[in-house]
Amino acid sequence: MKKTAATLFLFTIVYCLLSNRMVAQQLSLSNQYVINKFSLSPAYAGAGDNFEAFGTYRRDWMGISGAPETKSVFADGLIYKNMGLGGNVTSQQAGIFTNISANLSYAYHVHLSGFHFLSFGIGVGVLENHLDLSSKGAQDDPVALNANRTSSLFTASFGILYHNRVLDIGFSAPQFLMNKTMDTHLYYLTPQYQGHISYKVAFNKSWAIDPTAIVAMPQNAPMHYELAIPIMFQNKIWLTPAYKNSSIAVGVGARLCTNFVFNYSYEFSSMGIAAQSSGTHEITIGWRFNKKKTDEPTPDAKKPYYKWLGK
Repeated sequence: MKKTAATLFLFTIVYCLLSNRMVAQQLSLSNQYVINKFSLSPAYAGAGDNFEAFGTYRRDWMGISGAPETKSVFADGLIYKNMGLGGNVTSQQAGIFTNISANLSYAYHVHLSGFHFLSFGIGVGVLENHLDLSSKGAQDDPVALNANRTSSLFTASFGILYHNRVLDIGFSAPQFLMNKTMDTHLYYLTPQYQGHISYKVAFNKSWAIDPTAIVAMPQNAPMHYELAIPIMFQNKIWLTPAYKNSSIAVGVGARLCTNFVFNYSYEFSSMGIAAQSSGTHEITIGWRFNKKKTDEPTPDAKKPYYKWLGK
């Protein structure tokens, strides 16, 4: 059974990544947006008052040889008044393929009124693909043998975001360039677009939920959608059930101190190769550097202290 699954996995990866398109590389399956909104769109760069840094490790389809393994680092913050800067480095290994990407993002935040903002973000980066042809499976595949072992591609992204204290509505293109190498037609980047919305509902001073819905539309691939509903207690501990059109996930997280946060999720599915695995595991840890406040807002009887403190 394991040998059959491994063979099927290799065939799937070769088909997706070496058949005139690289759709599988572009569709992010990460759950880290629960605590790292910048992973959704470049428009989130510097959207908060804090400088943030996150590291994520994801292991898909445990028990399946050659299954995807992803490591990423994100950081963003406000650099000057209404301008934000961010960046990320991601490495993914899947079977004979290793992909490394680095991106830099810039965001401009327009203050509409009160706590209402409109943010615009753009990003540029580079993606490098590597083929490991040392395995017997790759050496028996003439398509893989004739492919370039290393290829570099330029990437670009943009995003627009409306946000206030409880509502975020955004549209982004994690990749809007159609790109390929000059000497082969094996590597492609095709445009991908996605929309997202989240709305935080506080039931009282202790309990709240922050549902987030995402719809991703990669070109030449099926639409992907998901809904995650973090259930938070005092904004310090949360449980996150999530439904995706390809799987179901559950996550737990906590803010252990003022600055340190973490989130763990377990994902499982009854479809395809994922059904033969022990599930997918992902952990994200982050550090938020709080900005010291130089002035204190004037108390208002109509706005309790926990409102103007943003709690």
